[in-house]
Amino acid sequence: MSENREGNDRAADEEFEARRHDRFGKLPARVEREEQVETKDTEPAHEEPEEPPVRREWG
Repeated sequence: MSENREGNDRAADEEFEARRHDRFGKLPARVEREEQVETKDTEPAHEEPEEPPVRREWG
């Protein structure tokens, strides 16, 4: 039973890859770990404004 599943997964993967290629074209090569750089934010995170007070209906 698992053999059939693996075959279906491969077929689904190939179909997904074909659809992705049709939509986006050829994807760029993967960036190697050695070429990746770590980034660091230089500005402090933005503070969220406080929630406005709830407007109460006059009855």
